[in-house]
Amino acid sequence: FFSWRQGTWPAPDHLVFLLKMPVASVEGFASCIAYAFCSISMVILNKFLAVPNGLPLSCVLFTQNFASLILICGLDEVLAPSTKTKWKMEVPNVTYQTIRTWLPVNLIFLLMLLSSFKSLQLVTVALLSVSKNVTNVITTFGDYFIFGEPVTRWTIISMLLMILAALAGAADELVDGVNGINFKAVFWLIVNCVSTSSYSLRVKLSMREAKLKPYGASFYNALLATPFMLLWMMGEYENWADWRFLESTYLVPLTMSSIIGFFIGISVFWCISATSPTTHAMAGAANKVPVAIFGIILFGEPLTLNRAGFIVLGTLGSFLYGSDKIHRKRLLKARKMDADKPIPLKEVQKGEGMVSVRTIGTPQDNRTRESISKDNAAHVV
Repeated sequence: FFSWRQGTWPAPDHLVFLLKMPVASVEGFASCIAYAFCSISMVILNKFLAVPNGLPLSCVLFTQNFASLILICGLDEVLAPSTKTKWKMEVPNVTYQTIRTWLPVNLIFLLMLLSSFKSLQLVTVALLSVSKNVTNVITTFGDYFIFGEPVTRWTIISMLLMILAALAGAADELVDGVNGINFKAVFWLIVNCVSTSSYSLRVKLSMREAKLKPYGASFYNALLATPFMLLWMMGEYENWADWRFLESTYLVPLTMSSIIGFFIGISVFWCISATSPTTHAMAGAANKVPVAIFGIILFGEPLTLNRAGFIVLGTLGSFLYGSDKIHRKRLLKARKMDADKPIPLKEVQKGEGMVSVRTIGTPQDNRTRESISKDNAAHVV
């Protein structure tokens, strides 16, 4: 490394690749990494909090959203205007039009949070992660019909692998030979899949309509969700005496989840705006393997053959999707370069005169200029 810095050794290939990456590619890659880290941490911490006899969900959700709101407003007061502009962390003005535009997104957001906690109470971390593969299928085709994102045969193959992984990972947990199908768990998993996919697709539309940046969208999410969570928590006032806030078992993960919840909201909006809803969904798909491993290690979840099959199929599906995205980007870039390539110099000779047709601009403009030049050449004597 030091030899390369001194100019006596060529830069490593992977470092050259990173240095030559376009700014948009670097931003998209960084947004996916940030979302993956926050997502994995949030699932693990929420599993600690989603115990049947622990803190009520209203308390957990209110604390997380209120903490995000405090952090956003606090940073807005502390940071210098130049810093906020540089990092795109300006808090937008609260307007009725923006609230009306963002309220449907926020309701879907609350349903997504509630269904996620309910699912974690009923199933293992690995199974909840597996069910997200169904979300990816819904998001991919929704992205195709709404935003025109292309879906190739390799994308479809990767989606089929995701579905097979979901079925393999859930077969031994949702179906019991004695009690049959756990319909309550199935219900909350379906609600979580639909709400998560709807949220991912709706966010991009609403951000464009409301002209919000990721930080502003995170602010509106926390601002609108906090009153709903407060009303829900006030409705459970009679149970407040049993809430064990100061126990380290709940206080530490609740505090950490509140802080990470602030960053995960920003990372979601950042990932969707910098890439696409499908890429955001696939970044979540790549999280399934480490989440399943952490669930096995931290919560003592059994490693069954079906669960191992999910890990293998999920990894393969994510790899195929990533390879297909890279291949498609290269093809689009090559086609664009071919389209912008100028037409070679041509000479048109009519009688004793000669007219040179020079090509400037796009091929479409060149064709127009060439036809005009040919018409002029017909009048040369």
